[in-house]
Amino acid sequence: MDTELLKTFLEVQKTRHFGKAAENLYLTQSAVSFRIRQLEQNLGVALFNRHRNNIQLTEAGELLLPHAEAVISALQRARAQLQQQISLPQRLSIAVDAGLQFMTAELLGSLWVQGSTSVQMLVADAQTAAQRQTDVILTNQAHTELQNYQINLWRSIQLVAVGPCSEKPQAEGRLDWLGKVPQLSKAPLAFSCADPRLLRQWLSRNTGAAYLPQSMVADLLQTDLYRLWDAPAQQINLYIWSKQDSPFYLQQNDEKQATLL
Repeated sequence: MDTELLKTFLEVQKTRHFGKAAENLYLTQSAVSFRIRQLEQNLGVALFNRHRNNIQLTEAGELLLPHAEAVISALQRARAQLQQQISLPQRLSIAVDAGLQFMTAELLGSLWVQGSTSVQMLVADAQTAAQRQTDVILTNQAHTELQNYQINLWRSIQLVAVGPCSEKPQAEGRLDWLGKVPQLSKAPLAFSCADPRLLRQWLSRNTGAAYLPQSMVADLLQTDLYRLWDAPAQQINLYIWSKQDSPFYLQQNDEKQATLL
């Protein structure tokens, strides 16, 4: 049934006057009369007793009234909820391992998100993030099985050995997510952390040696206090897990770079 017929019925019932109802609905009086007749024909009953300046609901009209009000009210609530939902931005949740927080800016800069989207960042390991139903997870672990997630290779980081130029290192530092790597010196292991930014700070203050991401060593090498050591570079792959039933998903472009859509 056309809800406009019900709206017209309610307006005539409210004003008890076809002319006033027409004004309120921005219709002609003949259009209002036609709609009421059409509604009565659809239902097979008379809805109004029509007397000059005295329009009253029939018994059938009284019975229809609460149902018409309920239909129009439900339609208005549905329309309001839909408009509110459409106007709200989608929220994309992204989790990164503690040691990969330094990649957050690059990650956000490389993700292209359709529509109005707000981003929620959290620091968590892959298993914890999956339990929280996080949309996207950045990790250097590829062997963990995450149910309902798909995996993409995102970046490879080159880790280079850095140490003092003119003297032996007093200590050695290590990224605790690096795994087994060659020992750089005979100096004792004095510092270990998950964040390479903290390791770099320790290195610059302690005349030590450590593997660091290549992107972090340029300013150290310019001081003439540190140099690259002749040790094999280490490659660390970074992976993005994306939730399969999320409105966001990952695909690889021509450069084999994961892009969020």
